[in-house]
Amino acid sequence: MNTEAANDKWPSAQAKEWVENFVPRLCRQPDIWAIVIFGSVIRPNAKYCLDVDLLIIYQNDRPNFASPPLDVDIRSYRREDVESLITEGYEVLGWTIHFGEVLYEKDKYWTTLCDKWKDHLPLPSARIADKRAERAKRLFEDIKVIGDEDAAEEQFIAMLTQMARACLIRSGIYPASRPELPDQLKSVGKYRLASQLEEVLQKRRELKV
Repeated sequence: MNTEAANDKWPSAQAKEWVENFVPRLCRQPDIWAIVIFGSVIRPNAKYCLDVDLLIIYQNDRPNFASPPLDVDIRSYRREDVESLITEGYEVLGWTIHFGEVLYEKDKYWTTLCDKWKDHLPLPSARIADKRAERAKRLFEDIKVIGDEDAAEEQFIAMLTQMARACLIRSGIYPASRPELPDQLKSVGKYRLASQLEEVLQKRRELKV
């Protein structure tokens, strides 16, 4: 497995070790068609990474595996469902086609899929991002009242992230990884939102170091 794209940006040594052991084992399962790493861990413009995102495409039964560390997030999809989800503007698959790096594929499956879709991927729904932002705002306000500052901050970050994504989508820009959103916002003149998001992400990063 090639991990050079994520060099020095792994969120933890445990995450790196887990992924490097997990991928070769999973590749040996006959129902696995693709394993793709995506998100800030491999993005050249992302200055840091708080978690690792892996996409698994499988056929027949969903693969079973031990629970990953908290800073490794795994999304699994049936091969038969993938193209219909892409057509519907499903974000995770769109992000992975745009910004992912294939770690394993059977019969050039992922390469062929990317060649087919990469130049005309539908943008995610700005309306859905708006709804997620509103939901995060309500949760932030409710949690703030009961005094759980850490949980409230997570919802505040989620709210700003979804606001950023909605703004970028309406500007015709495909949102990149979360650490890259502030620079994308600045490119469309949304400096205030960019500054807010940059500030809370930096604060969270400092707390996790």
